[in-house]
Amino acid sequence: MRQTWRWLRLCGLILLAAVSWPQLSHSANPPAAGLAAPQGAADCNIFWTEVLHDTFDSDYRSTVGPTTPSTTVKLRLRVAQSDITTARVRVWNDRTDSETYAAMTWDGAFDTDPVTYDWWFADIAVGSQPTILYYFFELNDNGFGGCSPADQDFYTDDDPKFYGGGRGAMSDAYNDQKSFQITVYDPAFDVPAWMQQGVVYQIFPDRFRDGDASNDPAAGRFFYGANSAIVRSNSADWNATMCDPRNVASPTCNKRYSDNFYGGDLAGITQKINDGYFDNLGVSVLYLNPIFQSPSNHKYDTADYLQIDPDFGDLADFQALAAAANSHGIKLILDGVFNHTSSDSPYFDYYALYAASGACESAGSPYAGWYYIPDIGTPACEPDRTGDPNVCDAADRVTCRPPGYGGANTYDAWYGYGSLPKLQANSAPVRSLIWNNGLNSVGPYWTNQGARGWRFDVGGDVDCGLTCAPANDYWEGFRSAVRAVNSQTVTLGEEWGDASAWLLGNEWDSVMNYRFRSAMLNWLFTGCSGNGCSGGTTFEDNDSNAGSSSGAISVITPSQFNARLRSIQEDYPPPAFNAMMNLPGSHDTNRVRFLLKKSNNDSDTAAVQRMKEWWLFAFTYPGAPTLYYGDEIGLSHDGVFAGTKYEDDPYNRAPFPWPDASGSAYSYDANAQAADLAGFSRQMASIRWSYPALQDGDVQHGLIIEDANKLYGFARTNGSQTALMALNRDNLAHPASFSGLNAAPYSLPNGTVLVDALSGVTTTVSGGAVSVTVASNWGVVLLETAKVQTPVAAPALAAVRAGASVTLTWSTVMTDTTGARELATVYDIHRSATPGFTPGPATLQGSVKPSDVSFRFGASGGQFTFNQTAPSGATYYYQVCARNAAGVSGVCPEVAASDVPLASFQATVLLQGRPAPPDPTWSVPLTVTLTLSGQGAPAYSFAPTTDASGAFTLTGIVPGTYDLRVKHSHTLQNRQTVTLAAGANPPTAVGALREGDANNDNYVTLLDFSILVTTFGKCTGTPGYDARADFNGDTCVTLLDFSLLATNFGQAGQNKAAAAPALKPPARTVNLTLH
Repeated sequence: MRQTWRWLRLCGLILLAAVSWPQLSHSANPPAAGLAAPQGAADCNIFWTEVLHDTFDSDYRSTVGPTTPSTTVKLRLRVAQSDITTARVRVWNDRTDSETYAAMTWDGAFDTDPVTYDWWFADIAVGSQPTILYYFFELNDNGFGGCSPADQDFYTDDDPKFYGGGRGAMSDAYNDQKSFQITVYDPAFDVPAWMQQGVVYQIFPDRFRDGDASNDPAAGRFFYGANSAIVRSNSADWNATMCDPRNVASPTCNKRYSDNFYGGDLAGITQKINDGYFDNLGVSVLYLNPIFQSPSNHKYDTADYLQIDPDFGDLADFQALAAAANSHGIKLILDGVFNHTSSDSPYFDYYALYAASGACESAGSPYAGWYYIPDIGTPACEPDRTGDPNVCDAADRVTCRPPGYGGANTYDAWYGYGSLPKLQANSAPVRSLIWNNGLNSVGPYWTNQGARGWRFDVGGDVDCGLTCAPANDYWEGFRSAVRAVNSQTVTLGEEWGDASAWLLGNEWDSVMNYRFRSAMLNWLFTGCSGNGCSGGTTFEDNDSNAGSSSGAISVITPSQFNARLRSIQEDYPPPAFNAMMNLPGSHDTNRVRFLLKKSNNDSDTAAVQRMKEWWLFAFTYPGAPTLYYGDEIGLSHDGVFAGTKYEDDPYNRAPFPWPDASGSAYSYDANAQAADLAGFSRQMASIRWSYPALQDGDVQHGLIIEDANKLYGFARTNGSQTALMALNRDNLAHPASFSGLNAAPYSLPNGTVLVDALSGVTTTVSGGAVSVTVASNWGVVLLETAKVQTPVAAPALAAVRAGASVTLTWSTVMTDTTGARELATVYDIHRSATPGFTPGPATLQGSVKPSDVSFRFGASGGQFTFNQTAPSGATYYYQVCARNAAGVSGVCPEVAASDVPLASFQATVLLQGRPAPPDPTWSVPLTVTLTLSGQGAPAYSFAPTTDASGAFTLTGIVPGTYDLRVKHSHTLQNRQTVTLAAGANPPTAVGALREGDANNDNYVTLLDFSILVTTFGKCTGTPGYDARADFNGDTCVTLLDFSLLATNFGQAGQNKAAAAPALKPPARTVNLTLH
């Protein structure tokens, strides 16, 4: 009967059922396991439990995630068989604020289950421009007119705030706030790779490091109407316990939020860059909270956008910072506070402290149109502005009052704070100041000075996004202006909720990913008690609570964790999603260690473990893992419970506890646990930098989802590499299996060896799968062993020996052999009495790690040191092998350490075809090696440059008999034996270096002749001149050079076993013009 019904419906007929259909009611429960899904009927009663649409499944949505303009997205809806008569999709275009309905049609071609379900579809044309589309489904069952009343229900998103996308829910009435989302973005949208690949470190400058005591703020200076400033919580020490501004019993600190200064500055940041502190954390991006002139310690109340705040230094200090960052491969992101200024600024001048009239002083001020100040005519009088309540003079006449003051002249200010009057973003002069006047504007000016990114404070209050206000092109203009100065500039907004409206291609490139932070806090929650906790299952503070964008903190399952991650991915275009600033906390939140302690039953031990689990995930997930200054050493200060909730400000801004700063490092527990935390953050950064797929590869979510065992697995792929990650949030170890690995996008052949970069344990792909055991509250990071990048040799290796004491020094390894960024986490030291030895377990003398206490804070200036006692009277050879966290090391440079008196000698070479010495053309670079008799590898390699007589000097050589080999880039090598005694040896005549080896292969052959013919007759500055064939060094290639080549043709350098192949120049005619 159902097959007949289906056929009639295909014919477009309306047929009233002549049979008795089962009566189905709305049900919140799915069918029992093992039973077939019930069938519906056109009976004016839609069977809710069988309705399904899943945005994460391509069966239901042809384009999973964002799409681009001028495309069509096929939406499918599954219902119980024959259960509805019509359906349609309601679509809202958020850019045009327009509503359309698309009728749905039965999808006969897709409906492969003729008994249980029907599938309906609609093709949605997304339009020709970037936008956001919101949609839900309307379902109707009128029994084909055979029943009354008709049933109309709606299928909408179930929880767009945290679980937007995926599956939805049925309801009797729709709520358009619960719509599914299709993000339509500009196909030309690009984000610089450095943000997608990077590791970000956020610095609150006043609290990071004091590098220049001469610019330290003074206590008692003017601060918004009072001489109230204090310094270092009224202590002389940097590492002083931060006083509590909420403590009314402390009159010197009560309400001292923004006027408690510590003296951190740009010089302190530059110092730590040059010390190698950030290099050895794997940090490639520094995000600085505001640094422009401002009255407060946080600088979010700008007084002058074009001046560095004197507390932090001056323009020269910024230029030094930018230069240091650039030399270490670090990008700078500056904080742009363009929504408001300080009321104590020349623009506003609430306190009448500046020579020119500010907007608050006069309606005739050039700045009057910059703010939202009502026109009230005659200025009011505010006598207390002069400090004399009995006098009202011109300085007391104000055209504005702060919010809350009352009266008609109240100006708009951010969040009602009178010190932060709001700028008019659409004002032409404001735009000219910020970005629309070339290098005279703030954005382009500081970008030209070295900034490579901009973070926008409360950026949504300036311009609410493309779909909110399409005509407001503020952020489009800013992005275009700074990219005109440097095309690799990143724009990044502060947005706590869904930032889709700004990420469509021409406004922001990224955001501070508080949605990611919210998901992670919930994922790592185990329980709570005491203040801020409800029922042991939910924790709240001033940022994470039921009324905030982040929501309260409570436990979630792997399924829910997966849904929250995919919700973010579905909303954000890939260029932005891959460049998210994935932060655990910031200057606006409680410290992550404190929150993880509160959400793990007040256990600080658990909190430190959860921080490691956070980094394990963040450093292997798309986006830029971010450290808020001090996270890497466990810096924490508990939030303060103030009446109804825990507050974060200013406790989250404790000074970084440098060991060389005065006072006691109250906020850093210098124990093994915190040291281990520092080492682990470094380990994860090294793993990320050693494997490109972890930096910018695609993500495949939910490869493992086991709610019962609290297991979650995902992958990263980039077409040439695959990484597999599994996380275990249970207190027991569990096996985890990845399958389907032979197929794309993983493409791992059977036999592929994978290494867990955390433990070093290997496993092999078999049958397209791998299985591992994941320890409790831990994870695995499986990488293709053969594809982990190789660190370069440790640079600047040197040895100093004084008696039996040997000291080795070398510099930080910062790149791999491809030239990309790298981070070595271990330097293994090997020793042998034989030069050129092969390092192994028997030669290992010890290891040095950047996380060692002596190096942890950058105190060594980026230089590593290893000390050892060696037997006297002998020469030892040391090798330093740099190893990344995945266990891969590359070339190990070697250096000799001897307490035997060393030899030196001077040698002289003759250069064939040159004028009689001395002559400037005799000053040439050489390659010189000394090899002990019977040894294959050179004991010494030098690169001296001769003087005008062909002389050069070699020093620091252990006495002995050596094979001396000398070569210039286009001469044949000269070889002879020298015996060197301790001290200065008699001069050695090396002899002539024969010319003609243009390609530097130590033969003179047709290959060299070809080079000479190609450049013959040309001189320096002439197109086609090739200095390799200018054998006599006279800056031209002439018959003289041809003669030298012909003389030595077929010859080889003396290190070759035989002469060059007996090749002769071919017979040819050469037309020469002699000058």
